[in-house]
Amino acid sequence: MRGVIVCIGDELISGRVEEQNSRFAMSRLSPLGFLITSAIWVGDDMQAIAGALDQALDQADFVVVSGGLGSTEDDITAKAAARHFGLEIAESRRMIENLRECFEAVGRQVPPGVERMAQLPQGARVLDKSCAGFMLTTPAGQPVYFLPGIPAENHRLLERQVLPDLMRLFAPQEVTVSRKFTVFGLGESEIAQRLDGLTAGYPEVSVGYYPVFPAEEVLLSTRTSAPHEAEVLLNELYAEAAHRLGGKVVAQGEQSLAGAVAQRMIAEELTLALAESCTGGLIGHLITGVAGASDFLDRGLVVYSNRAKMDLLGVEARVLEKYGAVSAETAAQMAAGARLESGVDLGLAVTGIAGPTGGTPDKPVGTVYFGLAAEGGVKTVHRRFMGSRGQVKMQSAWTALDLLRRYLEDHAFLHRP
Repeated sequence: MRGVIVCIGDELISGRVEEQNSRFAMSRLSPLGFLITSAIWVGDDMQAIAGALDQALDQADFVVVSGGLGSTEDDITAKAAARHFGLEIAESRRMIENLRECFEAVGRQVPPGVERMAQLPQGARVLDKSCAGFMLTTPAGQPVYFLPGIPAENHRLLERQVLPDLMRLFAPQEVTVSRKFTVFGLGESEIAQRLDGLTAGYPEVSVGYYPVFPAEEVLLSTRTSAPHEAEVLLNELYAEAAHRLGGKVVAQGEQSLAGAVAQRMIAEELTLALAESCTGGLIGHLITGVAGASDFLDRGLVVYSNRAKMDLLGVEARVLEKYGAVSAETAAQMAAGARLESGVDLGLAVTGIAGPTGGTPDKPVGTVYFGLAAEGGVKTVHRRFMGSRGQVKMQSAWTALDLLRRYLEDHAFLHRP
């Protein structure tokens, strides 16, 4: 079954807001066997919305529309849909009840003006427990789902109502089986070179490469009516891919690098303290974005100044004077100090020059040192990153987490050159 996604909003086509709903919808629909042929973005304009619906319905068995269902004057999707399908606008008592329940759930009354969200095309089917969301069916039997643009609400309705509805209506005979993994430390061209010939003999399997800064995602996928056999094949191909990539696979599926680290830390019952300088707490932010981080993360210190490094971590003044704040020696003492002062199993530290200023001929912008302290000693790593200040910080945070991941996979890593 073929589908089209339509995303509506001036904020999307102007670039003010990053569109998230189409990618989420495709990631959920494709594995179930629904082929998404295109995604269309248009602004809050009646004519543009009508044109997008025409284009979508010409090529699709179903359409998912996102955005323009709010209570402000520029939220015109319901009105545009009514005009396009030749329907009158009428107040939906069901939507009024839904709105009241939504606001009562957070201890509020429905604000004035919000009830205009209940003005829907006549005959629209209101989605259950939705503050904004309805469905229309064309004379040709094509379902058109109208979902709110707010990602959390959009994703909830898509998973709980749209997907089950589509499965009931169409029941695809084939599904898409995929295996995704994240690679860090190799560029796309080198990954592709190492995986060259991986699927030889399996023309039904495709390999996709997707940059997700600062890493790359690789997706092995196939459409099949025999999902179990396909999963076995993709698992075998993944094992071969991981072998060829030589330890650069840092996460699998939807798991993040931080999630993979957290899983290992919890499994080994280890504790961690962070000492961050140039990343300014970004490593801690990535870790605490994972549920269960409190099981292993004891504390995170942002030690930007030399004084903070000395006062909070015990970095020696002579080390700072001789080698500088951005050095392997300082990174080592930061990591060891974080571990010693907090009484944890592991101390992880980073110090560097994120730019755009502060670099020198000996230590240019992008120079970063990392330290990992464990019971068996301290390991330091040096990297040079390119890019903006934000990009240097993100690459540094990922490198620090990857340093920890590599230690957790093999503790002997601490003593390797």
